[in-house]
Amino acid sequence: MIDRFVALVQQRLGLVIDKGQWGELEPLLAERAAGAVERYLERLASSSSQEEWKALAERLTVGETYFLRHLTQLETLVDEVLPSFLRQSSNIRVLCAGCSSGEEPYSVALLARERGRVDASRLRILGIDVNPRAIALARRACYSSWSLRAVPVALRDQWFKRTPEGFALRPQVRDQVIFEERNLLEDAPAFWAPGSFHAILCRNVVLYFPPEVTRRIIARMAQALVPGGFLFLGPSETLRGISEEFELLRRGDAFYYRRLPTSPTAMTSRPPPLLPPPPSVAALPRSTSTPPPVDGLEAVLRLLEAERYTEAWARLEALPQEEQPRALLLRAVLHLHAGRLEAAEHLGRQLTSAGATEAPAQYLLGLCLEQSGNEVGARSRYTAAVRADPTFALGYLRAGTLARRAGDLADARVGLRMALSLLPQEKPLYLSLFGGGFGRHGLMQVGLQELHACTEVP
Repeated sequence: MIDRFVALVQQRLGLVIDKGQWGELEPLLAERAAGAVERYLERLASSSSQEEWKALAERLTVGETYFLRHLTQLETLVDEVLPSFLRQSSNIRVLCAGCSSGEEPYSVALLARERGRVDASRLRILGIDVNPRAIALARRACYSSWSLRAVPVALRDQWFKRTPEGFALRPQVRDQVIFEERNLLEDAPAFWAPGSFHAILCRNVVLYFPPEVTRRIIARMAQALVPGGFLFLGPSETLRGISEEFELLRRGDAFYYRRLPTSPTAMTSRPPPLLPPPPSVAALPRSTSTPPPVDGLEAVLRLLEAERYTEAWARLEALPQEEQPRALLLRAVLHLHAGRLEAAEHLGRQLTSAGATEAPAQYLLGLCLEQSGNEVGARSRYTAAVRADPTFALGYLRAGTLARRAGDLADARVGLRMALSLLPQEKPLYLSLFGGGFGRHGLMQVGLQELHACTEVP
């Protein structure tokens, strides 16, 4: 049943849920189904489930945000991007997609007034989010001190009024932003009409979607932008391999995109629908039989994934002694988890000469050095790992983390951004060997926290 529930969630909300997190959904499914799971799934797949999907969106979407987040991007938007349209249009239209509880669009309105480069009366800001509770909070516009943690005191006192509930945004800023409950995956041709917006902010949103959904969302946004319009993604997100309709720009630490004037998306064309119509419940995958038992190295790997290291070692020792690289790599990783660093290091060095295992072997050697307290040597090994395999996301993640600890913030930002852009496609083997119990989503959260530590105001 849980596989069908996950399939429906991905189709309707676009959320990619790692298999390791399926267990976390079981209590939610049981609660919402109230003992009638089969009937509940049929209702979700029908066209009469709008209110239930709203309730699920509230439970499944997380919108951690705060005022003036990724400030350099916002400053670029209000200082450079929006003023560039003043001669072309009477009104400048900005969309904040995935706006959560409103801090981002309100930040744009607040900064525009503060910087004085754009007449506030000509600025139109729209925030959209799939979570109805978040939209209700955004319209209320009353925030905790935690949401204002990056706002200087003078700015807070000017634009917010302290109330018993927190800090209420003053009406002149609050009334400049309109909010709508809207799902990015739903087809809405009128909303995404060509040339609807001069700038779109979609920050820290698409990293939760699979690549095929991200491509369709970005294609839709490209069409909705005026020619030469701008798209701002989160610092860990990239259009590499997603879209060729934009050029990458940089201003200081701010990376953003401009729609190419000769975009291949015709102004009169409609983007393809984000998702095919939801199939019937009968068309969704069902478990008709128990999966076949696994043995050999695959069984060892499964035990390793479950952090059952003693059983994994016993299973590996019971196998015929193999010298193939994958068997040696599993043995080295188990030595590492048992604290036998010399044995793990010995096998790691042996494996660096084998092309297929050079990258994970270099990474394993880095872990050995890091556990020994040699972070400089560990960082060098992680760098060697990504040289051997430029798509090795975990290598970038550890290298970026150690660079941040060493104070090399420029290198840290580069490494962490690369890690976050590559993690959605990280090799399952690498996640099993080195994920430390984290799935893709958990590792992305770790990466975002590390990036936040070296790019954001404390």
